[in-house]
Amino acid sequence: MKVLINRAALVEALGLASSVVLARTPKPVLTCVKLIANAAAPGGAKTLTVVATDMELALQYTLTQVDIAAPGIALIPAGKLSEIVNNSPDDTLTLETTADTTIIKGSDAHYKVFGYNPDEFPPVSGFEGEPDFSLTAASLKTLLDKTRFAAAREMTRYAINGVLFEKKGAKLSLVATDGHRLAQTRDETLAAGGKDVSAVVPIKAIALIERLLTDPEQTVSLQFKENKLFVQVQSETGVAATMSTALVEGTFPPYSDVIPKDSDKKILLNRDRFLSAVRRAALLTNEESKGVRLAFSGGTLSISSRAPEMGEAKIDLPVEYTGEPIEIGFNPSYLVDALKVADQET
Repeated sequence: MKVLINRAALVEALGLASSVVLARTPKPVLTCVKLIANAAAPGGAKTLTVVATDMELALQYTLTQVDIAAPGIALIPAGKLSEIVNNSPDDTLTLETTADTTIIKGSDAHYKVFGYNPDEFPPVSGFEGEPDFSLTAASLKTLLDKTRFAAAREMTRYAINGVLFEKKGAKLSLVATDGHRLAQTRDETLAAGGKDVSAVVPIKAIALIERLLTDPEQTVSLQFKENKLFVQVQSETGVAATMSTALVEGTFPPYSDVIPKDSDKKILLNRDRFLSAVRRAALLTNEESKGVRLAFSGGTLSISSRAPEMGEAKIDLPVEYTGEPIEIGFNPSYLVDALKVADQET
C-alpha cells in the first residue's frame, strides 16, 4: 500500500477512530486501526477507509482526499499513528506499507511504525440492504441532544445505559432516563415503510453518532438487525461513514407510566430567564443541600436555595400562572440540562 493523503482529513478520521479503539486489551490488534486503500473503480473515486472496533462498536470512515499509488491494507497502532499525524506540520503525508511495517513521510520527517498482520483484525460488518428509516443529520442531532443527557452512566443499571429508539410507522420517539429524570422527544415526519423498532442504543455509540453528524444536510440511514444497529452517513461524494454497535440488552422501563397524563397545573415562563435564575440560585447549594425550591403563586415564581455554611439565595420571576400556590424542589442540574436543549422561547 502506498498513499498520499490530506493530513487534516486523516486527523479527523483518526480522532473518530480513537474513540472506538481500546487503550488496554489483551488483544493488541484492537488497539489498532485498519487502513484500506482502494484504487479508483470505473467512474469512482480513490478512497482510504479507516476501520476501528472494540468488538461491540465499529466504525468505517471513508476519506476521498487521497491519492492511491498502490492499493493495499495496513494494521497500525492507533495511538502512535494519531500522535505522528497530529504533530506533523505538513499539509499532506505519504504512508507506505510493506509486510507489517508502515513508513510515514512528511517534508522533513520519516517514521517507521511496526504494525500487525491485517488478517488478524476481526471482521467488521457493513450496511447491507434497505434501512428501517432515514432522516437528516440535523433532525437526528436535535433528537439526540434532547435526550442523551438523561441517560444513565452507572454500569449497574445496564438496561438504561443508552437511548431508547422507538419507531412506529412514520413516528420516531427517543427516550432516556437515569431513574431520577426522563427525557422524551419525537419526530413524526419519517417516510412511510420499514419495520417498527424498539431498541436501546448504548451511550458510547450515541456519542460517536453525534460526532459523525458534521453536515446538517447529510442523510443518515438506520438499520436494526437482531441485536445490532447499523448507521450509514451519506455525503455528497457517497458514503462518508458506517457505524455498527451492539444494542443494550435488557428491558427498558415502562417510561410512559411515569409521564403525567392529567396534570391540571400549567405555568408559562421565559426559558432564558428561568435558566439564568436556576443557575444563579444554584450558586448557594452544596452536596448536602443540592436543591432549589420553586414556589409559584400569584403570577410570580420565587426560586430559593440555602446552604447552612454559605447563605441563602432568592430570585423572583414573572410567570403566567393563576392556580393554587405550589412549592416543589429540584436538583438544579436536572433543570439546567433540560433547559439548555429546549429550543422554544417559552
